[in-house]
Amino acid sequence: MRPRLLGLADGSGDGTGNGAEPGVTAVLGTGPRVAGTDLRTQPVAPDTLAGKLRFVDEAVAEVQAPGVPPVDGAPGGTLNGFKVLSDVLNSLALLGFGVDNPVEDHCFVPSASAVSIRDVTADTLHVPVNGLPAEESDFHDFTLAERNGPHTVITEAHARWLLDHITY
Repeated sequence: MRPRLLGLADGSGDGTGNGAEPGVTAVLGTGPRVAGTDLRTQPVAPDTLAGKLRFVDEAVAEVQAPGVPPVDGAPGGTLNGFKVLSDVLNSLALLGFGVDNPVEDHCFVPSASAVSIRDVTADTLHVPVNGLPAEESDFHDFTLAERNGPHTVITEAHARWLLDHITY
């Protein structure tokens, strides 16, 4: 069949997460304009609190994320999104926007989703997908990284696999 659909994932296929625990503080407001801000990794149900946000005024808004699986610590390509946000806010620390950043990275694309194996649920996030038959995916063939790595990084192993699977 043409085109041949190939999948490359930056996350591990053995079910190993990236170490980000669910429901923990990732960015904590310390400056006077953001004190009370507490951005968290996605929690495990029944907890749904994803964060408390305070920006300049005194009001603190709670953000709930019911029904969202704890994807931040899942196997998959990672993104340092919490660090990027923290770096920007800390560059404005003299204006009162300083933060602490205990968790820098989070899963950006879960492995099972990246190779289109299963719907992403709390039960499927850590399912080992290495060795599953290609028929379980929407791709004709796929590969995963040896370990979780940064999103969109093409490793030498991925490049070799892709070149071996492209038909001319």
